[in-house]
Order: sequence, then structure tokens, then C-alpha cells
Amino acid sequence: MNRQTFGVREIEFTSQEGKEDAQPCFTVALLKEMGVKVEAFPALQDLDPANCAAVLRALPTAEAHYDQDKNVLNLSIAQAAMDRKARGAIAPELWDNGTTAFWSSYRVSHNAARFSGEAGGGASNSTFASFRNGFNLGAWRLRANGSYYGSAARSEWDLSDLYAERDIARWRGWLRVGDSSTPGNIFYASRFRGVLLQSDDGMLPDSQRGYAPVVRGVAPSNAKVTIRQNGYAIYTTFVPAGPFVIDDLFSTPGAGDLEVTIEELGGRTTRLSQPFSALPTMLREGTWNYSFAVGQHRQAYVDDRPLMAQLTLAHGLPLGMTAYGGLTSAQGGYHAGAAGLALNLRELGAVSADVTSSRTQAADGGKLVGAAARIQYAKAFPEMGTDLTLAGYRYNSDGYRSLDEAVRERSEIGRFRGYERMHEYQLWLSQRIGKASSLSFNYYGITYRNAPRNASFAQFSFSSAVGQVGYALNYGVNTSPWQKRQSTVMLTLSLPLGGRHNASYTMSRIQGQGTAHDANLSGALTDDYALTYAVQAGVGGGSQGGGRGYAAVGYASPVGQANLSHGYNAGASNTNVDFSGAVVVDSKGVLFGQNIGETAVIVEAPGAANLIVEAYPGVRTNSAGRALVPSATPYRENRISLRPDFDNIEAMLGRNVATVVPTRGAIVVAKFETELGRTILVVLKSPTGATIPFGSAIHEADGKQRGIVGPVGRAWLTGLQGVSRFTVKWGGASEQHCSFEIDTSAQETGADEAGKELICA
Repeated sequence: MNRQTFGVREIEFTSQEGKEDAQPCFTVALLKEMGVKVEAFPALQDLDPANCAAVLRALPTAEAHYDQDKNVLNLSIAQAAMDRKARGAIAPELWDNGTTAFWSSYRVSHNAARFSGEAGGGASNSTFASFRNGFNLGAWRLRANGSYYGSAARSEWDLSDLYAERDIARWRGWLRVGDSSTPGNIFYASRFRGVLLQSDDGMLPDSQRGYAPVVRGVAPSNAKVTIRQNGYAIYTTFVPAGPFVIDDLFSTPGAGDLEVTIEELGGRTTRLSQPFSALPTMLREGTWNYSFAVGQHRQAYVDDRPLMAQLTLAHGLPLGMTAYGGLTSAQGGYHAGAAGLALNLRELGAVSADVTSSRTQAADGGKLVGAAARIQYAKAFPEMGTDLTLAGYRYNSDGYRSLDEAVRERSEIGRFRGYERMHEYQLWLSQRIGKASSLSFNYYGITYRNAPRNASFAQFSFSSAVGQVGYALNYGVNTSPWQKRQSTVMLTLSLPLGGRHNASYTMSRIQGQGTAHDANLSGALTDDYALTYAVQAGVGGGSQGGGRGYAAVGYASPVGQANLSHGYNAGASNTNVDFSGAVVVDSKGVLFGQNIGETAVIVEAPGAANLIVEAYPGVRTNSAGRALVPSATPYRENRISLRPDFDNIEAMLGRNVATVVPTRGAIVVAKFETELGRTILVVLKSPTGATIPFGSAIHEADGKQRGIVGPVGRAWLTGLQGVSRFTVKWGGASEQHCSFEIDTSAQETGADEAGKELICA
């Protein structure tokens, strides 16, 4: 559509007067779906719905051209005839709430650690399991999420979230009742149990969507990385020595600082805090972003549960400005208000500034009054290859308290009340150098009033390549209230070995820990990347000196994913077994699959077993022709493609591509038409041995056409079951008709019968 991909649709082609070739038949409804302002063309209003040939002629200068080599229909319509909408927008009428289903997505991990030393050795075993359960009914989603942790010392279950939610298309938002979190774009995010009504940027076109948090760091050796937000663990994984990037965090309803803990195999722990908050969105003139929350405040490790309410609004103003602000109140005498302005400076970038004031009733009955001021700036310089992703500064006065801080202080009378922040700095900067090199610098700093030391993290990275060899140099410095200044230098060389394998070498030096060397080999052992591996061997430095190694293998199957890893260094070893998967129960029965995220797709190709779903390693249809695609993007067209080299003698696939547009949290069904039965290529001849004429039509007993005779009498027959009888016609006279039958009940092969001769009499 005007050189932009619109999607996959079924279009009928019909004969039209004055045209040699069949022409595409467009309906008024389809044109409206594509964004044509049909109300502006009276000729379209008076057309007979069956007269599809006249629809396109009613639009001035409209043209359609079919490229049969690519199977693409190109439509050109004047821009003046189109609705003005952002690129990537999908009409709400096309959103699919999905099927009614119960589902459970799970991950079970067992860890066995062994260690030895001068005081003797020991072992520890632990098991962690997380469960995300849901029930979808129409537009409603019921969710119950929990986890289990078990070890020799303790064993506990935790039901972290229980809520029901649905989207509200007309308000471009969604409603949640139960456990949730307030948004963190204006105030600090807080967890609560109650009602949340909030706009959803996921419903916006691609060109208007925001960004998600990315966590970067360096693991000095084999380590477990845990990420917490607002005191709750939201992500955990095991990484080998070297730099790591975590960019697949599940979407959260708000924001808040990310607390990253790196637990090394030898027992050393590094903690750092990465401030994260969503930038106030630059809104188009006349548009709104909003949130309203009311309920019971909940905070980890705090028993106090005051009632709270919060309202935030953002509105697009003329001249590229966006005004935003909000109010927060809670039982116990806490009140806060915020107001800010974001401005599009065009060539100079974008800047936002806001002030938040708070009034808190302290535990001793006194009043604490304070304010916090924040300024943020973002700019890209394409001509220079520079991207200033975010620069920010925040100041908190002595009396300022966030809602979480106020509740925590009241509940911890006579105890440590937490570190009080005064200044915060953030900077993310990247620079392209030539065609193969890039330079980046990340920094954040926090100044406290009452901590033993301030917190800061700075990372400098340079990457480039010489021929096929890529190299990267990383230098990082980390300081926190719990840890003195520590610097890390790391050099990484990488070499693709062709195909699916890569090799790399890493040299790292940690302040006070000596120099370590590691060699790595990783890749995939199957063409679809379902079976992967990673091997690392090296020598550590300092207290982690001596040989060390790491090996991991992972397999993605249609019913789940399994991972096995083992790491060791001087005096310690660690083995981890991990399995994840999902089960979905709907009207068609039980379906097993890989661990699903927020939104998923069920592939239905009845009778077509072992179909490979492209772009999803290990996902293929079961014996019933069903498969679970573990992830999909809500409010976007998701193209589900089945590998075209499908070989099944009992079923014929009508098409191998389907498009779905799920709503958030939906489990939608992508249906593929199949024709059950054998597929055989035959050669038809008359009783005298003559070849049946090219172009003859092949009909079933009920008169339905099933095929056409090709050159030298060849015919491709599909959907054959038992004994089938066909009539061939190449004219109206009786002598231009003949019949034949074929029996597939005893056939063991289908397409292998190519060239089988049959007599048509």
C-alpha cells in the first residue's frame, strides 16, 4: 500500500471489461481498513457491494498492479485520499482478543554447588521454580504468579501477583484490579493492591512508542545475576565470565531503580544500582497519557499497608510542548504533587524539567517538607553518528520523601531508615566511528546524605573489527554504599568460524584480583538453532586463581526448553539444570509448548504434523497439527510462517503464512487450511495411449474442479482418500470427456508415485 507493507489478505481476481488479465476485486470495507477516507467519496457510498470492479475506479489516480513472481499486490492511492495516521498504526477493529484458554508457564531450576578450603569443604543445593498462570475469557485476563524456593536451610512459597485486567480500546488504555505498580515516569514507582487505570503506549504506532530498560554489566567469573525492582526479584540468570547484556526483561507496569546483584561462583558478591525511569513521552498536540491508581500500598519487608491514591496526566500542547504532572496521597499524612514541562527543541533535541514536592508526617509526629527537581535531555546527531540517549540530573532536598521512603521510615522506628539520596546523575552516550567502529560511555552517580560512601558506575566501551576478527575493549568503575571502588578492564576478541559457530578470547583484570584469561566457543548444532552449546576454559587471577571452566548446552523442543550448565574454578564448582515450558488448555484440548511470555499464538493446521514454525527454534506442530508460538507483539501484525518444505503424504498445506493482531495478554489462533489425504502426481492417457490434452479440467463426482492437466498429461492430485473417481473435460462434447479412478487405500507413499500412468476412458 503506497510502498508500505500492509499485510496478508485474500483478494479475489475477476474478469473486467476492456482488461486482458483478471483484475483484483477491492471492497469498500477493505479500502476503509487500509485507511482510505471512503466518506469523502460519494461514488463509493452508492456502489453495489457486488460491483467490486468499480470500487477502485471511484478513486482518482488509484492503480493496482500484481507482481505474480513475488505474489505481491501493489496498490497506489493518492495521499489526499488517505486518513492521516502514524506509520505502523493498526485499527482497533483488527485486534484479536484470542481464544478462551487456561495456561500455565513455568520454569524450574536446580542448582548444586560444591566448595572446599582450608576450613574444609561443603555443598549446597537449592531449587527455584516460578509459575505464571492465567485464564483468558474474551478481553479479560486473570493472572496468578508465584514462585518456590527450597534449600537445606529453608523452603517457602510466594504468591507475588494476583490480578485481573483487560484493555479498553476507546481509552487507549487498560484496567487492572489486584496487585500492580504505579508508573514511574513522574513519581517513583510503588507497588500496591487495588485498581489501576492507565494508558497503554503499546497501542501507539511503532513511531510513537517508548523504550525499555537494558541492563549491562561485567561478570568477573561464572556468576548468577539477579535483578530486583522495588524490592522484588524480576529476573535471574547464570552467565559466564565477561560482559553481559540483559534486554529481555518482562514488561512491568511501572518503573523504578534496578538493583543488580552479581554472585560469583567463588562466593564474592557485587551489588550495583541502575536508576531507571521512563522519560515523559513527547505527545502529539491534543493527545493524553494518564494513570489513576487507588488501593493498599505494599512494600517488601514492610508490614505497614496504608491506603493510597495517585493520579498522573500528560497532555500534548502546541509548539511541541508536553505538560505533565500528578498527585499522590496516602494514609498517615503523606501528600505529594508534581508538575513538569517537556519541550521539543527540534535540531537541539528534547528536554524535560519537573519539580515534585512532598509533605510527610514523620514517626515522631513532626512534619517533613521537601522538594525534588529533575531535568533530562536527549538528542541524536545522525550526521555525526552520535546518540545522546539520556542525560539527567535530579536533586532531592533534605525533607523530600517518596511514598516508599515515607512508609518505610514510619515502620522502622529506632532502626536504620535507608539511605537518603541528594543528587543523581545519568548519562548514556554512543558514537559511531567509520563503518565498523563504535564508542560508548555509560555513567550514573548517586550522592547520599547518610551512606558510608556514594554510588557510581561508569563504563567505557570501544568495539571494532579487523577483517573477520572483532574486538572490544571495556573499562568499568563501580562504587556503592556496600562496596569500595573497584575497576575492571576487559579485552575481547571474537572470530566467526563460519555457519553457526563462534570463537572468542577474553582477557580481564579486576582491581586487586589479578589478570584472568578465557577462551570461548559457542554456537548451534542444528540448522534451526534448537540445540546450542557454549564452552569456556581459562585461568583466573588473584584469589580466583587457577584453572576455571564453564560448559552449557541448551535444547529447545516443541514442549519446552532445557538447559544444563557446569562451571568450576579453584576449590568450587556449580551445576545448574533448568527446564521451562508451558501448557495451554482450550476447546481443542491440551497443548504443550515452550515458556510463553505475555502474549502467544496457537498454530492450527489440522492433520499436518511436524510442521516447522520459522523464526522460533524447536517449535513445530504436534500430531494434531497444533503448535504453541511462545511470544507475539500485541497490537501489531505478527506474521506466522510455516517452513514451505513441508513433506507429509497425508496432508496438503493450503498456504504457509498467516497474520494475527493480538491484544495484550491474548492467546490468538493462527489458522492454516489443510487438505487431508494423499498427494500423487499422475500421467493421464487415453485407452489408445494418446496424451490427455493440456489444460483439461479435472472434476470430482460432485462437479467440483480439483485440478488441471499439465504438459504431457501430468496432473497433481491432492486430498486423496480411499477410492476416488474423477471426470476430465476439455470440451462440451461427450467425446471430449473421460473418467478415471485411483485407489490410495493400499498406497504407502504419496508424492513418490510421481509419473504413475492412469487410463482415462
